[in-house]
Order: sequence, then structure tokens, then C-alpha cells
Amino acid sequence: MKKQPEITDATREAFVTAFFRLAKIKNIHQITVREITNLAGYNRTTFYRYFEDIYALIEYEEDKILQNTRIVLEEQYGSTAIGERQFFETVIQCFQENKERVSILLSEQNRSHFLRRIEENIANHLQRFGSDNPKKRVVRDIYFYGIFHAISVNLQSRNALSDEDLLDIIQKLFDNWYRPQMMEEQ
Repeated sequence: MKKQPEITDATREAFVTAFFRLAKIKNIHQITVREITNLAGYNRTTFYRYFEDIYALIEYEEDKILQNTRIVLEEQYGSTAIGERQFFETVIQCFQENKERVSILLSEQNRSHFLRRIEENIANHLQRFGSDNPKKRVVRDIYFYGIFHAISVNLQSRNALSDEDLLDIIQKLFDNWYRPQMMEEQ
């Protein structure tokens, strides 16, 4: 594509915006390229210049959110591992900025995919990684996926907890369950 970057960015964003508008009313796995292109005002050929398929569009948006979150984490904390509260506080703030899209990405239909990508991309800032012990891996997964499920539900809830209340729960879970489980010997 030899178009001006502003035009290509605007076209790409039109497809992404159309997808997320549709995802508010429809299961993401039932959305078609035709629906996206009709809503965005472009043809299918143009869509395929930007994305291989709908899943590539989803990954594009996930990448954008994860990159922004990683940048904020690196600006605030550098490359050093940080504590649970700081990590989740930063993640919640970044997710709040993209609340509608993150809620869809963390919806039942896509949650496991997005959580794997979060873990691969930004969780290295969290001090929860270490041993390859199978029991500890299960504990880490329950903790990590459970917290992101709670963040997702909270983002989507009309009667959401405040970020501070959610962070207090995460901290208590860390102090009273996660840390003792990880400190146990095999």
C-alpha cells in the first residue's frame, strides 16, 4: 500500500470500529467480513488488504492495547518486576481507557485467547513467574485468569466496584492465598 499513512490508518480503524460496533450486539464468531465492510463503507477487497481475516483484526486490536499497556508499564517501572498491586493498577487504568473494546476482548467468546496474549506480552512485569513446578503453574493460572475474569466482569458491570476496591480484593487474594500457595514446598 503506497497510500498516505493517515489514510491507511483511518481505513484500518474504520474496519476495527465497525467490528466492535457489531460485537456489541453479536457474538464475535458470528460476525462476517461482509457485515464489517458494509458498516465501514468499504468493499471486501479493501478489507483483505488490511486483514487476512476477522481473527487478524481482533489480534491487531489486542496488539494495540497490549502495546499501549506495555509502554505505560515500562515508562512507570522500567524493566524491573513490580508488585501485584502496581501491575494490576496500571493494567486496569489502561483497560479503562479502552473499556468497550477490552470488555469485548475479555468476553466469554475471546477471553482465553486474549488472556494468553496478556500473559505472553505484559505479565513479565509481574513477580508471579518463577518455578516450572506443575502445581505452582496451576496456582498461577487460577490466580491470573481469575483476576482478569473479575476485571472483565467489573468493566462490563453497571454496578462496578471502584478500581481501588477491586485492587484491595486482588491484594488480599495475593496475600492470603496466592503467596502462601507459592511459598509451599512441593
